[in-house]
Amino acid sequence: MNLLVDDQLLSRVLRRDALPDRLDWTQPIFTTGYWYVRLCQAVLGAATRPGVLSTPFMALTDARRDQALATLTELPDEIGLLSLRTLGPTIGRLRLDHQLNILSLEALAAAIHLQATVVLSTRSPRLEEALAAEGRHFELVV
Repeated sequence: MNLLVDDQLLSRVLRRDALPDRLDWTQPIFTTGYWYVRLCQAVLGAATRPGVLSTPFMALTDARRDQALATLTELPDEIGLLSLRTLGPTIGRLRLDHQLNILSLEALAAAIHLQATVVLSTRSPRLEEALAAEGRHFELVV
């Protein structure tokens, strides 16, 4: 089974922070383009607007931060990322059935394509409802 992680959990993976032990983190890990971009914007623009996504990077020692930033800017091969070329048709179809923003539509399409469990760091009721309707499992972890 594949795991599809949101931006906060992707941050934890890239920083090699502790991950919830109730999931099997040896499974393939994927994220979405929008979650990845959102993390990049937050961390790389942190000097002007520190926030929830950037603060954990800023709290690292210099050496660990440099390593984490390197993995952020050059996403490791073991983190899967599907192209919108692959997901576009599915996103278009799903738009007819679900009232979601594009970030959530991409996550839903990726979960379906990958047959993945979606791992969320915060509640997303509409996405959770859509995942259930499409027969995809999600886990909420803190």
